[in-house]
Amino acid sequence: GEVLFAVTSMADYGALSNRNLDEQQAGARVAVEAHKRNPGDFVLWKLSTADEPGWESLWGRGRPGWHIECSAMSKRYLGEVFDIHGGGLDLIFPHHENEIAQSRCAHGTGVMANVWMHNGFLQVEGQKMSKSLGNFVTINELLETEKFGGRAWTGETLRLAMLMTHYRQPIDFSLERLREAEAKISTWNHLLADLTLFEFRRPPSLELLEILNDDLNTPDAITYLAQQENIVRSSLEANRQFGADLCACGLAPAGFLQEYYDKSDAELEITQLASRQKAVKEIQAARHGIDSTWIKELIAARSVARNEKDWAESDRIRDELAAVGIVVRDTKDGGPLWEWKR
Repeated sequence: GEVLFAVTSMADYGALSNRNLDEQQAGARVAVEAHKRNPGDFVLWKLSTADEPGWESLWGRGRPGWHIECSAMSKRYLGEVFDIHGGGLDLIFPHHENEIAQSRCAHGTGVMANVWMHNGFLQVEGQKMSKSLGNFVTINELLETEKFGGRAWTGETLRLAMLMTHYRQPIDFSLERLREAEAKISTWNHLLADLTLFEFRRPPSLELLEILNDDLNTPDAITYLAQQENIVRSSLEANRQFGADLCACGLAPAGFLQEYYDKSDAELEITQLASRQKAVKEIQAARHGIDSTWIKELIAARSVARNEKDWAESDRIRDELAAVGIVVRDTKDGGPLWEWKR
């Protein structure tokens, strides 16, 4: 027949969800059946009918229970005790509670995972994300298509938009939130425009670390960064620290520059990157398979065309660059500037 876990055999069963056996409601996602000693007992191995997946066992043909497959996978790939176990708030009870029970009792360990992190539910424009509502969208679609808001979004914008809500709280993914995140990134990018890549190698501020150490409180960390903006505008030293704090939060645009910093000077010609803004543009272009040398050559050719008053050729080159997301602006003194606008 079936094999069940007797919840009364574990003294501290229910510690994760802060429930005791007397408080648990029979029948809430746990079937109440006559062969259970306690309504909270859960299945470790269940019988399979002929048309269901199954394997032969000591108890007949059957399959693992819903909870035990997670314990089996985590032991195989992470060990009997591992650092972090994540999941949605709706899985705390009974799923994660039962994972803990069967894993600890099987291995004789005091814990299954050292830290449990449960995330809030995801909504899109105030509604639950679901295929039936037609609002289901993946990260890849947000990055590469115009499915959400009629345009593609950068990874930096998506990351910041999610970090603006604490991970335990419900996240409402909306166009307004994406636009707000994009504006913040633009502000931070301009604040750091005069710094080179070398300025970022410093530890984050103690105030920021204290905030992040409080259950990864990213909303308060972002509020702290916003409070520093006025100080940063008037102080180069504060500007440098601001860049380090952005890196510590994993926030763009400073965050993705850090990974390039660790590569060789020869490979990236870091010493020739006069400002952070220039570095941002070149790295963004390279990430999308566009050679910045090609961009510079086209811009130089466009400058020649403009000097010769060949406006048709000048417009043609500008359109060619625009087709891959490069916008060229002509300054008052006639010198061209280019920026990434994918």
